Amino acid sequence: MRRSIITTIVFVVGMTVYLLLLGHVVENQQAMQREECAQAAQIYADELEKDFNTSSSVTETLAYMIADTGTVPEHFADVAKEMMATRPYVASIQLAPQGRVTDIYPSDAAGAGKVDLYSLPDRLDSLHYSRDTGIATMQGPFNLTDDYQAIALRQPIYLTDAAGNRTFWGFAIAVLKVPDVFDSTVTDLQETRHAYRISKTAPGRDDYHIVLASNNLPDQMEKQVFSYGGCQWKLEVAPADGWHIPLPLAVTLAVGLLLVFVLTFLTHVLVTLQNRRRYLRQLADTDVLTGLYNRQGFDTAVDAYLDRYPKAKAVGIMIDIDDFKRINDLYSHDAGDAALRSMACSLSETFQHPAILGRNGGDEFCIFLPDCTAAEADPLLRKFSARLQGFSYEGHSHTYTISMGYAAYPEQGSSHAELFRCADAALYAVKLRGKNGVLPYTMHISKEDRSQLAFGLKDIILNFPGAILIYKATGKEEILFSNLELIQLFDCTTLEEFQQHTGGTFRGIVHPDEYDAVEQSIWEQVKKPGSEGNDAVRYRILTKTGKVKNILDKGRLVDTDVYGQIFYVLLIDESNW
Repeated sequence: MRRSIITTIVFVVGMTVYLLLLGHVVENQQAMQREECAQAAQIYADELEKDFNTSSSVTETLAYMIADTGTVPEHFADVAKEMMATRPYVASIQLAPQGRVTDIYPSDAAGAGKVDLYSLPDRLDSLHYSRDTGIATMQGPFNLTDDYQAIALRQPIYLTDAAGNRTFWGFAIAVLKVPDVFDSTVTDLQETRHAYRISKTAPGRDDYHIVLASNNLPDQMEKQVFSYGGCQWKLEVAPADGWHIPLPLAVTLAVGLLLVFVLTFLTHVLVTLQNRRRYLRQLADTDVLTGLYNRQGFDTAVDAYLDRYPKAKAVGIMIDIDDFKRINDLYSHDAGDAALRSMACSLSETFQHPAILGRNGGDEFCIFLPDCTAAEADPLLRKFSARLQGFSYEGHSHTYTISMGYAAYPEQGSSHAELFRCADAALYAVKLRGKNGVLPYTMHISKEDRSQLAFGLKDIILNFPGAILIYKATGKEEILFSNLELIQLFDCTTLEEFQQHTGGTFRGIVHPDEYDAVEQSIWEQVKKPGSEGNDAVRYRILTKTGKVKNILDKGRLVDTDVYGQIFYVLLIDESNW
């Protein structure tokens, strides 16, 4: 909890400072970007206006020439050709006395025709506006052909008589290619990495229409508005990559964020190191599976108590789960772990503080009851021993029993080691008496008695002078176990051969002619009062090689928790006797 609080405080403070700095930097950066784009919009709007002035000089020159002579210039084609030579974005130059186009250069210009402009409805408003106001107008863009757009720059021309009266003559027109007329401005904008949008209104109108624009424009753009050709023009400018933080600045900010995480991590590490020793000490003394003390932790705790209270009464207890190996073999080691955890939980609930609980290793547990005599502990231990222990595994409940032995301190063990040696001897005395019980240590319990448990079951079965058979007493009488001597008795070399020869049942053991009589005799004997489930019967067997052997069958019927009723049988070959 302390580590989490300190780490959280450092992280929150660091992130707060970082976010405040980030907000300030981003705000300043955006302000700088907007100011730069606003300046670019103003500069390039002026540049665009200069390009328009260059274009309008064509029509103004023609207007002056016509105003001086009152007629179309004699060498109109030569004048127009010379003007277009320095203005490649001009598609054609036209003269329209009283609005009717009479002269065009070049004569084969795309979309050009000698028409009455006043007969074209889409151009009528613009013509009237220019004629009535005397202002040159720019109309368009409009399609001259399917893939060709243009803007028409129309200069109204007036004649003045000797009395000073002005009369409308017509229009000098320059047809400007789109987007060629904007090439200079657009190129500069692209080279300076700006996105752009050029819009205009129609003469005498307020609504804007886009003339030319970049792709993927951001929502917000800086703009500059100016008037030209009787229209309102608007140039909008934004960064080509959008309103983003520049890469160098983004890297710097990322490094700052990284530093916050590094600082938080270092704080976490320092606090963790402070707690690590405590944790490692606890880990070294704790059994990971059960959460109880391990052998080292248990010994340390008991020794600490005995050093502090050397004359106090106490009881040392050893506990062992009966037939724990069978749990592992039948249900898996995970089930065995579940049984161990269940046992630890049961001990913790029954023997609470100040009792010291530990797992001695494997399925052995140990308890130290301080300030307690053997007489006081005995009822509690017997009650606990008599309880049927249980655990759940894969949705099924299973039970097991325990064996317990205990000794008193300091009467029976004047030291930690001696106390638990005595308790261990009492535990194995319970094991020798059939398990599932509790015994106090007495002088009559010899530590040598546990040597009887030193012989492994496997060694006994392998070296026992007789064929051993275990099979289910009900159903198909399935064979559960057969030792090597039984397999060899049937002239088989492997368990698979034996199973195949006998069909894996007791019926396959007995000669077919004698099975019914043998089965009847066995059940009559085991059900006979006082038989204690024992039986003895003679019959013949038929080996794999075809030999007939005489067998003495000595069996016992036993009830088990797992398999129900089963027969333990010893088969003795009497053929050679």
